[in-house]
Order: sequence, then structure tokens, then C-alpha cells
Amino acid sequence: MTKMISVNIETNGYGVSDPKDWANEISNVYADVELANLSVSGNMISFKMGFSGMDDTSPEDVKMKIEEYLTMNEAFEARNISCH
Repeated sequence: MTKMISVNIETNGYGVSDPKDWANEISNVYADVELANLSVSGNMISFKMGFSGMDDTSPEDVKMKIEEYLTMNEAFEARNISCH
């Protein structure tokens, strides 16, 4: 069973489709990443993220993967990333 962690990313702004494209791309780059419930509102991107088949995923694991991907693919500037 995949444990899903709630993620909220506050940004300084982005293009109209960037957050959705970015979210779809992170799940393509990392084969074990699962995303659900993507929501974009104002400068906030929210979704649930987990790793396929892992039931011991921690919020720190998810945050580390997001920060790693943002470093490789600078679609937007994240002011704050919270995972819980």
C-alpha cells in the first residue's frame, strides 16, 4: 500500500500550465512517485505524493524528492514547501 503525504508548495508565481506540467513530469521522471489530488490556487500548489508500494514514507522523504526535482527543473521558485 502506498502511503500518501499531503504537500503544499507556496510559490512566487508561475506560468498558467507550469504547475500541472511540473507535477505530471515529476511522476514521469521518478518511476516510483505517485501523485493525487493536484490543486493549483493563486500561488499555492497542493497535492498528495507517495512512493509506489511503500507504507513507511515520511514527510521528509517527500520534501527531499521535491527539492531535488526543483533543483533539476526550475519551473518555478518555491518560497515554502510543507509536507505532512
